[in-house]
Order: sequence, then structure tokens, then C-alpha cells
Amino acid sequence: MDTQFVPERALSVGIDPHRETLEVVGIRFPEVMLIDEAFENTPVGQRALLQRAREVASAHNLRLTIGVEDSGNYGYNLARYLVEQGCEVKEVNPVKTARQRDFYGEDKTDHVDALATAAVVLRAHESLPDVRPVREAVQATRELSRYHEQLVKEQTAAINRLHNLLANQYPGYKSFFKPITGVTALAFWQAYPTPQHLEDVSIDELAAFFYRKSHHRINREAGREKAQLILGSCEQVLSSNQGLLIETQARIIQDLGHRLAQLQQSIKDVKAQLQETVAATGQQLETFNGLGTVLAGRLIADTVSTGRFDNDPNRYASYNGTAPSIRGSGQHYRHVENRRCNRRLKNTFRQVAINAARHEPLSKAYYDHLVEDKGMERNHAIKRLMRRLSDIVFAMMRDKTAYDPDIHRRKQAQGGKKKGESVATAEQRQEPSTFPSPRDVTVSRPREPVKQREAEFSPV
Repeated sequence: MDTQFVPERALSVGIDPHRETLEVVGIRFPEVMLIDEAFENTPVGQRALLQRAREVASAHNLRLTIGVEDSGNYGYNLARYLVEQGCEVKEVNPVKTARQRDFYGEDKTDHVDALATAAVVLRAHESLPDVRPVREAVQATRELSRYHEQLVKEQTAAINRLHNLLANQYPGYKSFFKPITGVTALAFWQAYPTPQHLEDVSIDELAAFFYRKSHHRINREAGREKAQLILGSCEQVLSSNQGLLIETQARIIQDLGHRLAQLQQSIKDVKAQLQETVAATGQQLETFNGLGTVLAGRLIADTVSTGRFDNDPNRYASYNGTAPSIRGSGQHYRHVENRRCNRRLKNTFRQVAINAARHEPLSKAYYDHLVEDKGMERNHAIKRLMRRLSDIVFAMMRDKTAYDPDIHRRKQAQGGKKKGESVATAEQRQEPSTFPSPRDVTVSRPREPVKQREAEFSPV
């Protein structure tokens, strides 16, 4: 294989993977279509796809390069199979294919997506990351992190549904338990989903129930007080009329209580497994105050490897959305929030920044400086802190080292004002890597760096 990629001598194969099918388009420069087929997303279909691509490349004496748009989901097995077979496989960001599809001006179809993927590989080959074999620990962390996220969403939906039903049955339910999803609370909702279930229950019986279900954490005296509170609030809503609607809501409340208990246990088990897989990756992100097991798992799962970004922290910041996008015309440019990024990583960094602003000394000092000394809005200060934390996390993942605040202090000192340089010049020099002040709506930039940034952010 040639070490240097020459578009005129390459066969660019774009693949749009789906659960059951693989839409494949192969083109040569400038955009001559040589392959336009669909294969099954099965081991047999993957082998047939590779054989077809190699036959066309050999017939036209072209270098085979393959681009997969979704190499982390439906295209995961295909991308790993192609890498094992010695193929050059590029990971294509859906943002790039969307821009190329807009260039065609056509509706979104599987064929157009595959064509756009092939075009992106042909024209932006050097800037695309290679698909490399992923370590089992990283992939296991990815699977557990996504599953944990799904379980939390299900738990939130169940809690919201439980709130709505309890508001109808127990008007003062929020004063019964804090929180309403504790072990004792869930046991109570399952046993007594409506006030009608408490009609023949005495204070002593209910106090004994609390003592038993709380594993003796609620003593008998506290149990009696809680029982009096609940039974007293139910006197106003008790009714001998047990209609169909009340029976239905009672069954739903019981089911939600049972499901929430299961979800809590599942989340606890997944978190314990995450601790093992995160440790197996060799990363030490949890040494940073404000970064727990769950957040560390998300960062590892979606970053995968710093090598994907050529070990460039600026490219990583652009990918995770902590670095701003540039918009402008003529000599006036402004920084805007980057929305075409990995949303999961961006949300994770926001949570890390909020935690770090409270618990990590250097981050807290920087955040307080932005808010109190510079008069910056809190939300804007969090964005600035996110950008700084992106570089810190990137360095920790690249070197697989623990967080060292002394290293961070030295870098801060090196990035300060140079001798003979004015404060205004220093701020202008550092501006591209941070969000501008709310008062600086626009900034003027030298012509040469502008061209460089335009080329960096221009559509493919």
C-alpha cells in the first residue's frame, strides 16, 4: 500500500450501515461511481462486500480505502472485520456527511449517505481518524456506560410517573418519605398503594412495618410518628368506594415500586462493573475531584483513544463541543457555541465542570475569578471551565496518568503574560481557545490566521 494517499489513484468506498443492511457506494476521482450495491449486515454479507470492493479496486488498479459513517453502532462489527482483514478503514463523522449531503442538495437517503461518506473519504482522507482495534476494556466500558445511561433514563421516567399517581392518591405524600424512592418508601408504595389499603391498619402495625422494611433503621418510636402522620393525612381521602380507576392506579403504583427497586439494584450493579472496566483501561480519571466512576466511564466510552485526534487537544475540544465555533464575515468574526459535536461528551464535561467548580481547588479558584473579578455570568464561566478541563482530561487520557495540580499550575504560569507584552495582546493571543467575554460580541482577527481557521472549519 502506498504511504501517501493520492485521490486520483484511490477507490473510496463509503458505507452507510443499518441493523440489517449495508448501503455501499464506491467512487474514483473526481466522482465516478464504480460500486452501488447493498449487502446484508451479516458475516456473509460483510465478506461479500469486501470481496466486491477488492475486485473493483484490482480491476482499476486503485488503492482501496473504506469509510464507515457509524463505526460505533451498527457498523461496529463491520469496521472491526475490515481492519482485521488488513483494510484501511476511516471513521467518518456524521457531521461531515451531512455537510456533503447538503452540497449535493438532495434528500436524505441511504444511497446519498453512502455517496457522501465516500466523497468525504476521497477529499478529506488525511484528516479522518483510522478505525483501530479497540481494547476489550474500552469496549466493555462503552457498553456499560451506555447501559447505565439507559437505566437512569428509565428510572427518571418511572419516578415522574410515580409522582403523578401519588399526587392523586396521597395529596401529602412528599412529607411521608424523603426521598420517595428509598427502600422503605418503595416497600410502602407496593404494600399500600392507595389510602383504601390503610383502612384497617393500626398505628402499631404500620410502625412495625417501617421497622422491618427499613432494616431497623427507623426505630419503633420514629415509626409510630411516621405512621400517625400518614394515617392522619389519609383520613380526609379515605372512601369506601373502590372504583375501577383507583384499582388500576393502585396496580400501576405497585408495579412502579417494584420496577424502581429493580432499577436501583441494576444501576448499583452496573456501577460496580464500571469500576472494574474503567480500572482495566489503565485510565486514572477518578483522581480528579468531581470525576466519579460514571463520568469517567462516559469520557472513556466516547473518547476511546486520544490517537483518534492525532493527540491534538484542540481537535478533541472541537469534537466534544467545549471549543467554540467561529462565525463571521469580512474582518469581523465572533465565537458561538459549538452544537455540531458529540453531545454526550459535551454534557459530560458540563457536569464535570459543575462538580469541579465546587470541589476542585484550582477549578474553583478559576471559576470564582471569572464570576467575581471579571463579572462573567455563571453559565458563561462554566463554559470557560469546560474548555480548560477538556485539555486536562485529554492529557490525563493521553499519558494515562493521575491528576497532578502542580503540573496544571506550571502550565498556567507558562500561559501567562510574556515579558514586554501588554495584557490586551495576551488576551487576544489566548482568545481562539476560549469563549469570549459577553461584552466582546465581535473580534477582529489578522488575515492569515483567519484563512487558517476558515480552512479548518470549512465544509468538506
